[in-house]
Amino acid sequence: MSAIRDEFDAIPDNELHETLLERIEGLGEMFPPTLTNGVSSTLSWSVWGVKGLFSLTKSTIWIVTTTSLIAFLPFIIEKEISDLEKTQVAQQRQMLLGPSAAIQQAKSQ
Repeated sequence: MSAIRDEFDAIPDNELHETLLERIEGLGEMFPPTLTNGVSSTLSWSVWGVKGLFSLTKSTIWIVTTTSLIAFLPFIIEKEISDLEKTQVAQQRQMLLGPSAAIQQAKSQ
């Protein structure tokens, strides 16, 4: 019986260069289809889950940020206005009664 030979049999093994994709494809052929389908399904579900989690996290951060901005911005603005008014009153008191009156007023509050 003579063995069927092709052109790759004539090339020495150390001269054959296999790409990574060819090697992975060859390794994939040695596993049963149920295992490869299971791994593929698990991987696709994992990618779907990570994308969903990222989207949910992104939406949650947006909602929390905008809500807190809308809720606390009026308070911050009113506090700044109040502080500005107190500073103006202290400056007026200092101009009318002198620096010692403004210092005494600040200590009494």
